[in-house]
This record gives sequence, structure tokens and C-alpha cells, in this order.
Amino acid sequence: MTVDDIIALTPQKTFLLQSSESSFEEFLADALVRNPLTSGLSVARFTNDHARNLVSFINEGTGSERLYIVFFSLFSPDAAQILLKSLEEPDPDTVIVLMTPYPYLVPITIRSRVMLIHSEKEIRPSDTSAMLSRDAMLAQIKEEFASDADEDAATRRAKAIQLLDLLEAHVRTIPAKAHIIYTAKDMLFAGNLPTKYVLEYAASMVL
Repeated sequence: MTVDDIIALTPQKTFLLQSSESSFEEFLADALVRNPLTSGLSVARFTNDHARNLVSFINEGTGSERLYIVFFSLFSPDAAQILLKSLEEPDPDTVIVLMTPYPYLVPITIRSRVMLIHSEKEIRPSDTSAMLSRDAMLAQIKEEFASDADEDAATRRAKAIQLLDLLEAHVRTIPAKAHIIYTAKDMLFAGNLPTKYVLEYAASMVL
């Protein structure tokens, strides 16, 4: 996905890209070459202050095409509330590109107002280094979440999504099993069940 690919999707103005930090850096460099009015930001967590700065950027429209590109791992629910109006009524000259490895961790209020673009990179069945047996996956889950009481819910969900993405690589061509992964992700976001329980359920069902 390039900047030109994004611009070609006009009149859509707001996007959520599944991306790594290195891809963000390449994307930002490409955007700056294309348009010097581009602004970029890379943060671990997108907070209220970041949201207010983005709203200010949008409101200070210059009448020329501009891009605002931000990479983050986690997105504060309160920040989502600050951004809603700007995403519902985007400035016609401003394109907003949100980039994250974990698009499913972005609040639904944001995801429902942007165009979600998944990463084109996926784990192939031939990538045996990424393939885990059922026992190995369950062992990794137990190890990852043995002491998760010391972590906040967002961090646990981020770790869980990484493992679910790995599970999905095993079964993306098997609809019934892929559905189990999607259901597990929904269960995580509902927040009603322990993260470790959801992961063990998904691994037991698909491996």
C-alpha cells in the first residue's frame, strides 16, 4: 500500500492500515516526497493529547491537500471520543492515515468511521518457522499470560491478538476454523472473559 494507493481511494479521507513500524517509516518518507505538507507521528499509545493535536491540524486547514500519518500500538478510548466529529465530517483537503499492527484494538467508534485496510503480508503454510503445534501454542499462551495480572487489559489484548493472528495463519483457508478465530477476537473485545481463557479456547478448537 502506497500513498498514491490511498489518494486513489478519494473521496474517502480517513484510513486505518494494519502496518508495522518499519512500514510506517517507509510510508511517511514516500508521503513527504509526494507532499511536503505531510505530518507524521509515531507513539506507543495514541492519547487524548495526540487526538487534540490531530483535531487542531485538521481545523487549521490551508486549502491545500495535506496528510496526517500516525503510527501507534494502542489507542486510548478517550482519544476516540475527541476524534469522532473530525472523522465524521473530515476536512475535504486533509487525509488521515492511522497505522497500527493491531487494528482490532482500535475502538469500534473509530473503526466504524474509517476504511480498514489489512496488511498484504501474511504467513504462508510453507513458513514452517511460524507454524506451531497445538501443544507448543498452548505452552506459549501459558507462558505469555502466566503473570498477566501485572499488565493492563489493553496490553494483554495486544499480546493476545498477536497469538490469534498466528493461529489464523494456520486456518485462513478453512472457513469453519477461521470463524473460530474471528469469534475469539470478538470475545476479547467484549471484555467479558479472561484473555487466557479465550486464547486456550481458540487454540484447542483450531489446532
